[in-house]
Amino acid sequence: MYKDPVSYRIKTLNSLVKRLADHCFGHKPDRATMMHRWIIAYLQDREDKGLDTFQKDIEVEFSINRSTTSEMLKLMCKKDMIQRVAVSHDARLKKIILTDKSREINEKVEQSMKKMNETLVQGLSQEEVQEFMRLCDKLMDNIKKGVDQD
Repeated sequence: MYKDPVSYRIKTLNSLVKRLADHCFGHKPDRATMMHRWIIAYLQDREDKGLDTFQKDIEVEFSINRSTTSEMLKLMCKKDMIQRVAVSHDARLKKIILTDKSREINEKVEQSMKKMNETLVQGLSQEEVQEFMRLCDKLMDNIKKGVDQD
């Protein structure tokens, strides 16, 4: 059986990162998944820059399809992590804003996220980290091109 060396390592790395996240974050009383936390951090970053965020922005940033994003945002609304607010210039658009609860989540997990990143890059030089990110970006671009061709 052929075992693709790149995708095999990506899948294994994904599983290990999930395990590390569970270790760093421990029990989740806020019931926020890792993806929810990344979205909250993304929304906070954009809010800090004075930028509005819409569903499409999240789809593009995290490379997830519309239906998955929609379901995830519905769940986050239900869990009081975000609110969708209509904008005056287009009735179809809903701006996504953080709730006080999600701001608290973001504050609590920031240190855990830093700890997780430190564990991931332990023993790597800054150049190696930059090269890893550059290669991952190329792989993601290749995947997007491959999917768009079909």
